[in-house]
Amino acid sequence: MLVQVTRFSCGGLCVGTAMSHTVVDGWSAAKFFNAWTKLARGDELEANEMPFHDRTILRSSEPLLPPRFEHIEFTKPPLLLGHTDAKEQQMKETCDTILKVTKEQVEGLRKKANEIPHQDMEMVVTRPYSRYEVVASHLWRCICKARASDNSQPTRVSVAVDIRSRLNPSLPAGYFGNATLLTVTSTCVHGDLLSKPLSYAAGKLREAIERMTDEYVRSALDFIAGQEDVSTLRGGFHIRAYTKTPNFLGNPNVSIGSWINLPFYDMDYGWGKPIYIGPGLLNDDGKSFIMSSPTADGSLLIALRLQTEYMDSFKKIFYESIDIDFIKAISKIW
Repeated sequence: MLVQVTRFSCGGLCVGTAMSHTVVDGWSAAKFFNAWTKLARGDELEANEMPFHDRTILRSSEPLLPPRFEHIEFTKPPLLLGHTDAKEQQMKETCDTILKVTKEQVEGLRKKANEIPHQDMEMVVTRPYSRYEVVASHLWRCICKARASDNSQPTRVSVAVDIRSRLNPSLPAGYFGNATLLTVTSTCVHGDLLSKPLSYAAGKLREAIERMTDEYVRSALDFIAGQEDVSTLRGGFHIRAYTKTPNFLGNPNVSIGSWINLPFYDMDYGWGKPIYIGPGLLNDDGKSFIMSSPTADGSLLIALRLQTEYMDSFKKIFYESIDIDFIKAISKIW
């Protein structure tokens, strides 16, 4: 782990950290930072705050079993139609941005997704779509619309899922390590994604997330352990800051991580709560994180990197569609 403290002339400061994702995931990092700040304030750690370091409990079965599922998350993502090589797209200029979605906008998206269940989904929706599912679905659709590809263009979303509570038995509460596995939506096309209700995209995301059962996760662990070289399996969600060219998700695809429930804003070194926490590096086209807001008012932040030629159009589409739905909802009330 590397730590850099930058002090500003206004009296504020930034604590920047770099950690290996192979060693630690979001929950472990949050637990570590909160323990660190607690000790910095002169407090002692409780027994339930001590880390659990035995990584062998995630070891795959011995002897290895053949995978019991088709693990599409380890297959190559679709490319742009008519392109067999990603290099041209990979070298295009990209830029990043941070968007704010208010509590009212989030609730508007939830209302829209949950009011119109889509009949094409094989899965029965037993509970309302979450904040993450509806915001990620809206983000996915707007990116696809901004990229303005052919309606038959395949696209998919990748998501890192915390498997701690998905295993049976669950991992210990203090498990310190990387307990995330990648899942991906089943491939769909732009035309369906944009013409069908928001619930269609939300259903695709939920299918991908709920695929990660105990049986599926253990099958994935066997699949990984059976590979002679696992480096290719890391490329989809590991940032290689030391390379001049970033990882390539494969335009027209998207990676949407969730930091919504990570307790980063509980950190306090003794100077008060942080005013902002976010990724220090976002170098992949289509890479994004949905994060909680420091104001704790129900709003969310989205950090996103996109090809520069699409960014302005994306921002306009992202907010226009939310505002139109909000205006329609208000007009119905009055």
